[in-house]
Amino acid sequence: MVTRPKILAIASAALALASAASAQKTADRPELFRKLIDCRAITDSAQRLACYDAQVGALDVAEKKRDLVVVDRAQMRETRKSLFGFALPNFGIFGGKADKEIQAEDVSEIDTTLTSARVIAGGNWSLVLANGAGTWETMNPLDLTPKSGDKVHIKKGLMAGYLGSVGYNRGVKFRRVG
Repeated sequence: MVTRPKILAIASAALALASAASAQKTADRPELFRKLIDCRAITDSAQRLACYDAQVGALDVAEKKRDLVVVDRAQMRETRKSLFGFALPNFGIFGGKADKEIQAEDVSEIDTTLTSARVIAGGNWSLVLANGAGTWETMNPLDLTPKSGDKVHIKKGLMAGYLGSVGYNRGVKFRRVG
């Protein structure tokens, strides 16, 4: 059962999204969201409330069925951090060309710690990083054996690729594999 505080929270979030996306064309919005926004145009208070109740209920059902996903800016930042190192197509949902402000906040480096490491072909290393930073491989052998808990810094290279450090190893070339 949907409680009144939950309805108000969802409606507030939806209205906040509406004001943030006011420059976006109405046709670009999901139908469920557009119907909720359209409730504002109803002049009769009882009909407007009934419209809001119905549309918020529909949004709640869609979110529970995972037909609709609502994320805030902080969740988008965390998702972008966890995807650092992957070449992703521009879906327009993680701050692509559709959102210049988020794009300006693009993640260009990560600082985390090493969870585990193992040697792979050519003396390179496979590194599992903490905090959802994924699995990376070194593209050059390391002088010192990396240990769990070592600090890891990875940043985008000038031309392409990724550079950084693992523990006391500096000038390490990386690639994201998982």
